[in-house]
Amino acid sequence: MIEAKQEGQQLPEIPEPEAKPAGVVDLMSALEESVAKAKEARGETAKPKKRAAKKTAGRKSKRSA
Repeated sequence: MIEAKQEGQQLPEIPEPEAKPAGVVDLMSALEESVAKAKEARGETAKPKKRAAKKTAGRKSKRSA
């Protein structure tokens, strides 16, 4: 191919590989499934998720100078 280019000959066309769609994986669901299987293997029961309490912004105190 290099020699053909140096001699000014037309290069042969190289067919591009067909792009096959890659399988899209939902990482979060895969992680949750993996964790559930691991817990089941250890004999643990799945506990419901607890939400963390929202933190409220503290009030600014007024200082007397």
